[in-house]
Amino acid sequence: MEELLERIIKEMNLELSQDEKERILREFYYKTLPSVDRLGLVKTRDDTYTLVSKEFGEPYHSITAGALTEVMEKFVKPSGIEELAKTKKVLRIVDIGFGLGYNVSVALWSAKRVNPKIRVEILSFDKKLPEDIPILPEPYKEVHETIIKNIPYYEEEGISFKLFLGDARKEIQKGVGFNADVVLHDAFSPMRNPELWTYHFFERLRACMKVGSIWVSYTSSLPVRKALKLLGFGISSTRPVGRKKGGTKAILGGNEFLDEREKEKLNTSPYAVPFEDPDLSASRQEILIRYLVRVFAKQREVNHDKDLKDSPSRVG
Repeated sequence: MEELLERIIKEMNLELSQDEKERILREFYYKTLPSVDRLGLVKTRDDTYTLVSKEFGEPYHSITAGALTEVMEKFVKPSGIEELAKTKKVLRIVDIGFGLGYNVSVALWSAKRVNPKIRVEILSFDKKLPEDIPILPEPYKEVHETIIKNIPYYEEEGISFKLFLGDARKEIQKGVGFNADVVLHDAFSPMRNPELWTYHFFERLRACMKVGSIWVSYTSSLPVRKALKLLGFGISSTRPVGRKKGGTKAILGGNEFLDEREKEKLNTSPYAVPFEDPDLSASRQEILIRYLVRVFAKQREVNHDKDLKDSPSRVG
């Protein structure tokens, strides 16, 4: 990691002391520590089950909120899927991070519940799927079992589901021009899976959407929100579920609805710089180290400006 840091510092034409380099590396290691100390099947607060990823060191769903509760409160309800389904003939959904298939299954069930005649088209993306996926309880059980059984494609009257396995940064090209109504962005957390939260990935994802498309996620991460804002999304917060911070709802071409504290953080915090991956091929370590170096450089700039402002003016 030290060699990677040195290369990035050189590319950015910065000079950092050994102490500063060590601080960056400490923050990197801290941010990538596993969030839970167990693996396999886990029962969550609402008595539904999730799995813990060995690769990312975190669960597929919130253990403290409950797996099904998170799906409903952080994705299905904020996205307005049921309201959209009431008036549309076709509802198009992009799903980033299929995971256990919970978001897709509950979204499909919810749309069909309010409008049985609607056609739902879903493009889903994931690198690979875990084994022994737990099945959702009723009333979602049948839909979930059907989706899992028919991976990667499922077609019947009124339903089209396609799962693209592999690096989503490359596979997302297959969704260009899809004109999604809703995007459910449920990759692993930005600090552990930054490659699916970069400005450049969002730029590619935007090509799968249209003006007015709704993007929702559980995260309120500053680099994520900053990237979305720079790409023309209007950002708002969703209500907290299972933790102090809420998630994010972003509408392409929409207005921003953040409180003053959130606006200030997004506009002034050194951490409010997007993750970058111009070639959509960088490792997660490179993306995160580059981000932390940019954060440090911005902090240094802010501190310098503050010192100048606070220093007494010279007279004579």
